[in-house]
Amino acid sequence: MRSAAARISAPVALSAAATAFSIVWIIVLSLGFRPPSLIGWSVTAPSAWLAGGYCWWVARGAGQEPAARRFWRLAATAITLIGVGATLNLRDDLTHSAAGVTPVASSTVVVYMSGVVVMLWGLLRLPGRSQLSVTERRRFFLDATIVVLTVGMFAWRLSFSQFDEWRDLGGTLSVLSVILLACVAIFTFIKLALVGVSVVNRGALHMLSAATGVGAGLGALAPIMATKAQIEAAAICIPPVALGYVLAARRQARATPAAQPQAKRRRPFSYLPYVAVVGLDGLLLWVARNHPVNDALVAGAAVALTALVVYRQISALKDNGRLLNRVDATVRQLQDAQEQLSHQADHDALTGLANRRLFEHRMRQALDADAQASVVLIDLDDFKTVNDRLGHVIGDELLVAVSERLRGCVRPDDTVARLGGDEFAMLLASLTADAGTSVLDRINIVLSAPIRVAGHDLLVRCSTGIADVESGLDTTEVLRRADLAMYAAKEAGKGQYASYEPELDERANYDAQLGAELRLAMDRGDFRLLFQPVVRLPDGAPVGAEALIRWHHPQRGVIPPDEFIPAAERTGLIVPLGAWVLNEACRTAAGWLNDDHATNPWTVSVNISARQLREAGFSRRVSAALSAAGLPAERLMIEVTETAVFDSHAAANALREISALGVAIALDDFGTGHSSLGLLRKIPVNVLKVDKSFIDNITGSTAEATIATAMVSLANGLDLGVVAEGVESAAQARQLHLIGYRLSQGFHFARPLPAEEVRDLLVAETKRAPLAV
Repeated sequence: MRSAAARISAPVALSAAATAFSIVWIIVLSLGFRPPSLIGWSVTAPSAWLAGGYCWWVARGAGQEPAARRFWRLAATAITLIGVGATLNLRDDLTHSAAGVTPVASSTVVVYMSGVVVMLWGLLRLPGRSQLSVTERRRFFLDATIVVLTVGMFAWRLSFSQFDEWRDLGGTLSVLSVILLACVAIFTFIKLALVGVSVVNRGALHMLSAATGVGAGLGALAPIMATKAQIEAAAICIPPVALGYVLAARRQARATPAAQPQAKRRRPFSYLPYVAVVGLDGLLLWVARNHPVNDALVAGAAVALTALVVYRQISALKDNGRLLNRVDATVRQLQDAQEQLSHQADHDALTGLANRRLFEHRMRQALDADAQASVVLIDLDDFKTVNDRLGHVIGDELLVAVSERLRGCVRPDDTVARLGGDEFAMLLASLTADAGTSVLDRINIVLSAPIRVAGHDLLVRCSTGIADVESGLDTTEVLRRADLAMYAAKEAGKGQYASYEPELDERANYDAQLGAELRLAMDRGDFRLLFQPVVRLPDGAPVGAEALIRWHHPQRGVIPPDEFIPAAERTGLIVPLGAWVLNEACRTAAGWLNDDHATNPWTVSVNISARQLREAGFSRRVSAALSAAGLPAERLMIEVTETAVFDSHAAANALREISALGVAIALDDFGTGHSSLGLLRKIPVNVLKVDKSFIDNITGSTAEATIATAMVSLANGLDLGVVAEGVESAAQARQLHLIGYRLSQGFHFARPLPAEEVRDLLVAETKRAPLAV
């Protein structure tokens, strides 16, 4: 079986051979030899039919657009009809008995004309690359008219004016046939030069144009060839036309849509009409050469004037073209600037991610389309610490690195956005919140690897919330739900994620209501401080007291702290509430010391929340509270939990600044947090307060007694004070004293007391002889 290349090359080779034979035939006849005319006709009709078959094969080829298929079918039909006309022309030649060139019968001319008309129809139906404007359409028809008139004048002067010769060749029908053939060539050229096409290969159309032009030119020279060399024009012009069709079809068959040449930029004017004018001027000078001198001078002046006018107009059009090019360049610059501004309006300047505006727009599209999707909110844990320790430049580089990792966690159809600061968001297309948790797992994995920024290996964790995009909601509600889930994740600990549940709304409503009541209670002064004594073992002498807040609600009575403190934490009211506790405790303790002269060694302890520690300048607030109350720093102890300071640089820095003031630091609920021993090396600690859970069964559980013993040994080894919390029986107190505890706190010694009762205990202890602790 022959290859595709062989199938393509065979028609080309046969058509080229037929054309070469026609050229040889012209040479033979021009030299005066008169072989039988049948020899000259032997390749004419077969070459046309070969071209028709090949064009039809190309029309059926894969990858062609419907308009291209239609064009090549019409081209095949046109060249096949010309082949039929050549067969009829041969019949006329064989049946004509007189010497000389055979006149063309009317039926033969009609067949030739049919082929030309079919080709013309195929060209007219070719779609252009773009829709012409009214001005471009008017310019096109004017240019076409100029070219047709010029070619027509050349044809008339050189060929059609020879009436006798044309009459011998078949009369006016032959003339009309040649005119139509010339129009086809001219129209093809004009369509390519001025309009361009979109479905047929440009090179193929150029070949068709050249082939048709050759055929038209040889046909127009029929009278001269007939009278000078006894040459049948059709016999020698059809093979080159057929070769042009074969080459054009071959070019189309080899072209692919991707390989189609790009449309050239259209010039502001066409040179074609001016070429026609120059040609007609040349014809005028040639015709006037045999006329009187005066007529020749007039013709020369007309040509010179025409040339000057053409030169002037072309110069003006070039200037206009350069101006248009500058305008086009300016327009492109403005378009580029507009695209850039549009991109900046929809994207974050730092990370290149979508911004809040674009994110909400795409979320709105998903809601309008009732499409399944979910929204993720991501907040980086302790990002502020990076800015504070390393500067905002490093912080910005970290955000860029995080954004790149987040991009790698999603699909191309998903949207990753930076909403502001260290808060990111994702719109997960076609994924519910349940299915989207796989993406959240992937986020935690990619962020678990340290990020190298400016020589620093930074470990980033995030709190993440996810919520479904549900029909009937708006963007604000979807974001609110994802935000609730994110804060639920934060409360569960760093590096966690949570999905929205209706229970979060119930808790949010409760927090909002309780938060409003808390704020009102602060304004009314409904809060009171009680103080639970810290005592010395074994005699129970007071050595300090822990300040505990109580809410005296006018309708609900006393509300315990475990009911309103979590709500205060979630709503942020813990910051002003904690500031009130700090100030009030310092003021009360200063009264015990200065007014009541309780001068024995003691401290007042104040619990500080994680939210307070992360507030900027918290150590300054502690210093201000001490100054305002007139309380010495050594009389104050700040109690913090392990969770509040675990992996928080801001909290650790705040504690160092507080310790530098002379204030003692106690690690509360020791043993229940994340990494107790690691914290002892990172933050300044003076006292360990062992959690009640390790004291409850100390008298009956060997395991708990062992843990309690280990803790007191650790504290003694590090030269730290240690307090056993939650002591509720004398047996527990005795056991604690036996294993080495010297300070304790719990209901066995005293419940939380009003400030006055604690004052009395401290004053009474001052009057006794001081005992060593």
